[in-house]
Amino acid sequence: MMKRPALLSTALLTTLALAACDSGNGGGVPTNGRLIDQIHPSQDYAQSTTVQGLLTPANTLASGVIEAPEVSDYPQAIVDRLLASWSGPRPDARVWLTPDTAFTSDVSVGGAIFLNTGLIRYFHDTPEIQKEDALAFVLAHELSHILLGHTAAQRESKARKNYAFSAMKWGSVIGRASAGIGATDAVSKALVSSMGAKAFLDTTLFPSWSRGQEEEADALAVDLMARAGYSVSAATDVMDVLISSEDQDVARQAQLEQKTGKSFNADSVTFTAKAGDNLDGAIVDALRAVAQQHPHARERRLALAAYLRQAYPVRAHVALARKPLQHWVTSSPVTALLKGTDQLERAASLIGQSQWGQAHQTLAHIAQPASGSAYYALMTYQVAVQTGQKNQAEKLLAAAAERDDVTFPIAVAWGNTLSAAGKTGEAETYMAKEEEAMGNTGFLPYRIKNARQAKDGVSVLKLSAICEGLGEDNLAGQCSAMEKN
Repeated sequence: MMKRPALLSTALLTTLALAACDSGNGGGVPTNGRLIDQIHPSQDYAQSTTVQGLLTPANTLASGVIEAPEVSDYPQAIVDRLLASWSGPRPDARVWLTPDTAFTSDVSVGGAIFLNTGLIRYFHDTPEIQKEDALAFVLAHELSHILLGHTAAQRESKARKNYAFSAMKWGSVIGRASAGIGATDAVSKALVSSMGAKAFLDTTLFPSWSRGQEEEADALAVDLMARAGYSVSAATDVMDVLISSEDQDVARQAQLEQKTGKSFNADSVTFTAKAGDNLDGAIVDALRAVAQQHPHARERRLALAAYLRQAYPVRAHVALARKPLQHWVTSSPVTALLKGTDQLERAASLIGQSQWGQAHQTLAHIAQPASGSAYYALMTYQVAVQTGQKNQAEKLLAAAAERDDVTFPIAVAWGNTLSAAGKTGEAETYMAKEEEAMGNTGFLPYRIKNARQAKDGVSVLKLSAICEGLGEDNLAGQCSAMEKN
């Protein structure tokens, strides 16, 4: 009986491996011919009706986005050129800049393309990759997620994903109890049923994209590039950078996990395994595998190479466009953006260390476009609060709360400010509006807190029921804490 949990863990991991293979592959990358000639273009691309919804999940983070048309117009022109060769209906795919140091880009469920300043910096600092064709692949990859319908699939999977993650955590608890007291047939059947159910296998689990979807997007990206007159060979240069970046991330993560243990995070779910905890460690590994939170740049590189060999065995010579990108990355607007995001990062670090005076000085030297961002607005508000400028702080926050690119932390801070001032009706109206606009249920605990402040027991019960019904463990815990305290 004492060995049963190990057997169940094996069954669990097998189930997870099957789920990983089965999740989100769509039609797959063809082994004969080009993907662009074999897919059926969508007749409609669901766009968000609000800027807040369009910018989710970037606006979930304090950093948000930076609006700088003088910088984004160039990559936007590349996206438009790629779309011009697309035979189906064309989505309104717009480029937004995000102050993130990683060499990555992303696309929102609503169809916004996020270009990290870390990626721009890499192009700025690395002459050998300074070619428009390489940036075209980055943008074509994100655009392909929209064209292939992956963004719609991501939206539809969220509720099922939360259920599956909750089941995983429950399964670990049962496994531990079984290890301690011996598993009865009822507990064993419950665990196998929960973890091996067809509903779990059918669940699409990914925080961003499954490996199959990434490979499809890579294939369609080179097809779009070829039609637009770009060199498809530049795609492999970008892949090599991704592999190098991923290797560095893995090494840092492994070093950290030796001290702190492993952790899995996705949306509202966190699952932590302490160092030396083999049972929970195996479950974290399995969750990462299913959710694609593990290295796969090399696999993508191999899949892309195979696709290029069969779809483009003979390639017409295409002159690499270096000068346009070199001019862009060395231009005053781009260098100002990179300098500003460095300063934003420094200010955030100083605020994290409660060094308010130095943070104030750093913020005072930040210029446009970074100084026009919601991130800058949030930090100037935080510094004003901590340096005794209460009236100025409230004015800054009130203005930031009405921005189209308002972030979740700003919206929560404004809702809490209104509630603390006794304006509970205004607070509820504002937070409910932003929750709907962003599609962010993270507002629920704060709305419950506000309802308690207003002594509105009916609203507390109503909001708590909604929170519990979403099936998100962490969120439900936050709502419960707000309801009781």
